Amino acid sequence: MKRIRLITLLLTVCLLVCSCGNTEAENKNDGVYTMTEMEGKYKTQGRTILYEEGLALLSTADSFEFNANCEGKVSMNLLCEALTFTEELREDPEGYTAADCYFTAYIDGERSETRYNIKKGRAEFVLCEDIAKGEHNFRLVRQSEWEHGRVFLESVCFDGELSEKPEDKELYIEFIGDSIATGFGNIPEEEHESAWGGHPVWQDGTQAFAYMSAEALDADYSIVAIEGIGASCGYWDFTMNEIYENYPRVLEKDYIYKPERTADIVVIELLSNDGANWRDAGLTIHDILDKGIELARMAKEKHPDAKIVFSPGVFPKQFEEKYREEFGGEENGFYIVDLPMNTSGKSGHPDVEGQTMASEALTNFIKEITE
Repeated sequence: MKRIRLITLLLTVCLLVCSCGNTEAENKNDGVYTMTEMEGKYKTQGRTILYEEGLALLSTADSFEFNANCEGKVSMNLLCEALTFTEELREDPEGYTAADCYFTAYIDGERSETRYNIKKGRAEFVLCEDIAKGEHNFRLVRQSEWEHGRVFLESVCFDGELSEKPEDKELYIEFIGDSIATGFGNIPEEEHESAWGGHPVWQDGTQAFAYMSAEALDADYSIVAIEGIGASCGYWDFTMNEIYENYPRVLEKDYIYKPERTADIVVIELLSNDGANWRDAGLTIHDILDKGIELARMAKEKHPDAKIVFSPGVFPKQFEEKYREEFGGEENGFYIVDLPMNTSGKSGHPDVEGQTMASEALTNFIKEITE
């Protein structure tokens, strides 16, 4: 009987030791963490999608963030692919770049001076080489907009252990917009041989009004924006109203994006491209106004409790009148805002200074309607 008890005791001890060993193995890694292995430990912003290839960061300001107790080198491995659509979708494809994306990194809340770039193929982004041992926060944010390529974050490499997932912010804002929201041409001082103002080298969505406003308000965000797009017409063969539901998988009409979290505020900055193209498209001013109203209604349906803030790029007086007629105005959570900006960037777009002007105006406006 004593022998049986002794054997039972030894087996119990062995099981406990094995169990502890397995727990430690689960918490530690060989230094390379795939997105599957990081599940539940990272935070994203924007309409990110997890594929077999990795976490897709497909559009302006899409971000990936995690916490870790680590030391030494921290890096990320990414894959960039060209979008699988033809140049016929653009009226002016000259200078179009199918796979060329830029990123910004933050370490413990501090923006890195490095501007990370990936072209078609794979690349390693080294965020730091010798960070001191301890708890750290890392965030990667896409600067380039949707059309400049599909980027997948495949893995993260560091010496240490993952910590808890970064917490959500109290305020969540969705931005719907065009080239102003994507930061088209906002850093014109960069040198490049391209004649096209929309080349990604001149674009930084993390220095555009949408992202800057979210940062200033300490808010989570999602940016649904494409340069040249309108609500009724623009420079693409599709409109924002047609792709809003399935963005960023723009050409996949059977895909519908379902947000895990509904927005508190939706900011719509649009209609400039409608104003530039409505005559050629055979439309009327009323068509533009109606499509703007339709888009506001679509946003409200997806985010029922959100305040809808619209900044019309053309016909502001006519649009405001129509907007108030349809929705009733501030008492029903529908607002109009003017976003001042300059035209000192590429192709008459605002540079960073102009984007900052718009961000400050929007930030103050949102503070007023949320306090």
